[in-house]
Amino acid sequence: MSFVAAVLVVCVPILWMKASGYLLKQLVPNSSSQAKSSLEMPVIFYVMLVVIALGLVVNGMDLWKRAKNADQGAKGEEVTSREMSQLVKEGWQVEYGMRLGNRLGDADIVCISPQNRAYVIDVKSHKGEVRFNGQQLHRRMGKTSYPFEKDFIDQTMKQALQVKKQKSLEFVTPIIVFSDAKVSLPSDRVRKVYVVEKSDLTSLLKSLG
Repeated sequence: MSFVAAVLVVCVPILWMKASGYLLKQLVPNSSSQAKSSLEMPVIFYVMLVVIALGLVVNGMDLWKRAKNADQGAKGEEVTSREMSQLVKEGWQVEYGMRLGNRLGDADIVCISPQNRAYVIDVKSHKGEVRFNGQQLHRRMGKTSYPFEKDFIDQTMKQALQVKKQKSLEFVTPIIVFSDAKVSLPSDRVRKVYVVEKSDLTSLLKSLG
């Protein structure tokens, strides 16, 4: 929608001036030069149109990127939920999209085992190879490494503390699961947070009990 608005912002005023000039020329044939002069706009007017159009284009690209990320994230959560289906059959309690306070958004998955151990699972749908640089997670695409947009480890620890508070639990174990990336870490636990691939999530939960 922003892209369409950008085109309209530039085209409509120009088309309107051309149409007005043509109409005025038809009504007053002998004053075409005067009509043309009266319809001419200062350069700043066109500059403003271009600036507004560029702003709309940037906004449109941002919205498109967010929509794409949201769709990718939803697919990752759906795939992970299928991995959890066997646990539900075995008596695990699983809750999706738990609303958290303290401006933490939603917890993707909160589950409690038959042994009454609680876990919060943050699902990430990024691609590539996940590594740890000694401080935080990053991903490798080809020969290039990219930092993640957030500190996922810190974020998931905060979610675990908030779930613990809201559900009045003794302890909540934080887990990050990558639904579409390879995880290459020296250990499956980084700064007290478990980080695993989708295929390893169920076995990890069963081993923790």
